[in-house]
Amino acid sequence: MNQLLKNYAIQMDYPTVSGAEHLETLEIRDQLSEIESSFSVEDRAFLFAADRKLMANIIAIHQELSRFIDLAKYRSEQHISPQQWWWYLDVLSYLPNTVSSIEQAPIEYRDAKSA
Repeated sequence: MNQLLKNYAIQMDYPTVSGAEHLETLEIRDQLSEIESSFSVEDRAFLFAADRKLMANIIAIHQELSRFIDLAKYRSEQHISPQQWWWYLDVLSYLPNTVSSIEQAPIEYRDAKSA
């Protein structure tokens, strides 16, 4: 398994770390998006599970990040697209409370190639 992916997944197990550490995690997620197409089905499922943890902890992560960075300003300055959804935690945190139950939803990942 890709070491960057392992690091990202491990960091998602600790949603209460500092905003600086969360910023590093989002930068790792950028790097993962660049190589995601080369991942095996298992690695993609692992990434999906880690992303679910990010979404399940979105409010806590956003609160810590907001002490360190203004995400809207950063997105504008860095020209970050909506495809990099992990940089939109400030926006996504307004989704209905059902998002907090995302961790409890079953994982049903299918490789896009087999769909």
